[in-house]
Amino acid sequence: MTTDTVSTDSDSLIVRQPIFNEQLKVVSYQLRYEQDIESASGLLMDHPSTATMLLSTYASLSQDGSIHKVPLFLPFSAELLTEADLPQLPAKRMLIEIPPSTRVTRTLIYSLTNLRQQGYRIALDGFALQRSLFALLPHVNVIKVDMAATPARKLLPMLTILKRLPATLMAQNVEDFKTLQLCKQTGFKLFQGAFISKPVSLSNNTVSTRSTALVQLIQALQNPEITAEEVENLIIMDPILSFKILRVINSAAYSLPGKVESLQQAIVLMGMDQIRSWAMIIMLSNQEGKPEEWSRNLISRARMCELLAELSQYPKPSAAFLAGLLSQLDVLLEADLTLILSQIAVDDEIRSAVLRHRGQLGKILRAVIDFEKGDWPAVKRSGIPVMLFKPAYRHSINWTESAMQALHEEQELSTTP
Repeated sequence: MTTDTVSTDSDSLIVRQPIFNEQLKVVSYQLRYEQDIESASGLLMDHPSTATMLLSTYASLSQDGSIHKVPLFLPFSAELLTEADLPQLPAKRMLIEIPPSTRVTRTLIYSLTNLRQQGYRIALDGFALQRSLFALLPHVNVIKVDMAATPARKLLPMLTILKRLPATLMAQNVEDFKTLQLCKQTGFKLFQGAFISKPVSLSNNTVSTRSTALVQLIQALQNPEITAEEVENLIIMDPILSFKILRVINSAAYSLPGKVESLQQAIVLMGMDQIRSWAMIIMLSNQEGKPEEWSRNLISRARMCELLAELSQYPKPSAAFLAGLLSQLDVLLEADLTLILSQIAVDDEIRSAVLRHRGQLGKILRAVIDFEKGDWPAVKRSGIPVMLFKPAYRHSINWTESAMQALHEEQELSTTP
């Protein structure tokens, strides 16, 4: 896939991580910095344009077919909140997040009171019954309860008390869907954690009947001997699939000079690898009952793998895109990844990269996964130049936004008899 010109600035690494409501719609993003909180918040205080850049770059997403701007959780140190005046930052588009290591003082509480009067919202990060933070609870809008650090036996008694406060309760470090269901049942309203990148269940050692048909189509598309005509015939059998591929090719993700009118033209212009990849993405994104974030992460990871491959001179960037795509099939199909890949004809290099993170391709995939987690030491150990990650990530989320918008089914299509 072609790439825009990407700058290679060497600023601190930043990743956004989604925050969900009860319907698993993204309602906000948490920013995680490579820098420590003092450096990061100091940058925001000294350079208000940085906050504007963050809000414009990381707060936008395509959801339900339209572009949304959601607020960002931005970390601030207590020292800066008490020692300096906040610059004119857009209060409605951000939440000031206070770390759990904060030392609570009267001066801090006074500052928080003033900030709330000015329209700013305050979030307390990493609450896990620390007595030192109790005095802050009445003065924040969002309390993020750390599920990984809160003993299960203390969760319900704690929530009984917290629910009396006017703050919204967020469960953070929610590792799986079982924990997510518990959090929903006990009264949390917002959710954050690795559950979104894990399958709901892997209890079955077979692929479902519906998923088998999907895997068979993916298998056919990945056949190295398949011809352009055979690819076109496979796709034409599904009118919605054909329509969506043409929408993506004609979207802002590619910005082509002229409109592509047919699949045959698209295959000639874009190449077999891209058409096959998009057919796979569209089929995988059309899984009923799955959160839209799964599709968003699927596309963004694949695109970032491809970009890093291009920027680091890996000879087969389309293989990196496919590896990123295949690495999340277990999430979408709810079956063991080894089992799924045993039914798809991918070469050994891609299989090894996806299952064991081996080889140059596996190194790229592993680095992207570590970046998504905000595991900065692991990212730096990857051997890929650090300066490539930030521009590749920015581009991938912007590119995904355009692609997701194009993927969303037009209302007129769904109402056509």
